Amino acid sequence: MLKTEKNRELTEKFNALYPGGHTNLRVSLEATQHRVFIVRAEGSRIWDVDGNEYIDYQGGLGPNILGHRHPEYVKALKDLLDTSSPCLGSGLFHTPDDIEVAEKLVKHVPCAERVKFCLSGSEAVQLAIRLARGYTGRPHFIRFGGHYHGWFDNIVGGMVDPNPKGKPYPFYDPDADPMTDPFFTKGRAPATDKESFLLPWNDADVLEDTLKKYGDEVALIHFEALVVNHGAMEPRPGFLQKVRELCTKYGIVMSIDEVITGFRTGIGGAQGHYGVTPDLATFGKAMAGGLPFSAVVGKAEIMEQLRDRSVLGPGTFNGNPLGMRAVLATLKILEKDNGAVYAKMEKVQKRLTDGLSAIAKKYGIPLRIQGARGLFYTAFGLDSDKVVYTEEDMANMDAGKMIQFWAALKQEGISALLGGRWYMSIAHTDEDVTRTLEAADKVMATL
Repeated sequence: MLKTEKNRELTEKFNALYPGGHTNLRVSLEATQHRVFIVRAEGSRIWDVDGNEYIDYQGGLGPNILGHRHPEYVKALKDLLDTSSPCLGSGLFHTPDDIEVAEKLVKHVPCAERVKFCLSGSEAVQLAIRLARGYTGRPHFIRFGGHYHGWFDNIVGGMVDPNPKGKPYPFYDPDADPMTDPFFTKGRAPATDKESFLLPWNDADVLEDTLKKYGDEVALIHFEALVVNHGAMEPRPGFLQKVRELCTKYGIVMSIDEVITGFRTGIGGAQGHYGVTPDLATFGKAMAGGLPFSAVVGKAEIMEQLRDRSVLGPGTFNGNPLGMRAVLATLKILEKDNGAVYAKMEKVQKRLTDGLSAIAKKYGIPLRIQGARGLFYTAFGLDSDKVVYTEEDMANMDAGKMIQFWAALKQEGISALLGGRWYMSIAHTDEDVTRTLEAADKVMATL
């Protein structure tokens, strides 16, 4: 069992000072009754104030593709801090890194002809919406149920209306179960619920019918190609190609949210993985290896609105030198030897997922595992051989067992994310997998 004395003491002090955690959702991200305070991190491991050691599959909610304190990454940041400044003022000064980073993005990301940097994924998504509206002159954008694109009013929360009377706007229910709509919030601006159409994921017929009626009002379709935050729902075969076809037909900007998948599933992101090229894409998390940094990349004719200042995207910290150096270091590590670290990570991940599946079968526990290189989702209660494409496919998921498993693993020193998400890093080893499978076997035997 974990030691907790110091963590509990600090939790009391933290809770007296902070009205909730640094990130607050309607469900807690903590697997324990107290908060966990980290004092050391190295490779795939982290240590808390009580001396407990964890194998880290949370990955900082996604950014830590390199693991912790990768020596090349740390050296690159130290070199900059030894000779220059972490902030020079966006638009006032630049560094040579700016050129090298942008050239690498254009080289590796299929849709990237021009690049614009921000700080967070939420910001990048808002800029993509603004660029699409500016380019098309249209007011609305389309998003899909279960996808997450940041915390701003016009894009957070809401549920798909199964029988919309008119335009398929999202509907918001303050009494909905937190697991049904974990992103509902009070205080949203009233008009923002009419900015987007919220459609069911993977339903090409509904999408096509909506565009037949309202396509001339839609500026953008923005979505996760792999719905990492919600069951790692896969796109149905041909669905992404259909979205591409419809966007081209109706003059709509197609935008893939790569904030999680970018530089995690591979150097070309989800668009490289699935072989479909959007007009825009938003990146964040893994691209800077742990520092706050994000980007919008895309077709020159859309992005050039920033050059003529018809669309604005200002920000004091945009393209800050420390973040830029972090991106450059991260990309250099990931692209080395034709992406050899990805192949190694994929091999380690497969041993882990195959092992978890085998343990579940040993104890007669239904468990579906799916995802892509760098990330996967464990869904208890589902057929192990049936791909999850839609909300309906997730209807029998056993949330209670998932929470039990997640919390019990934490007590064994294995730190994964609520909701069944696991983030891999290039620092994870076969030794980590062996230790994780031993803990999973012990826990599943009790479920």
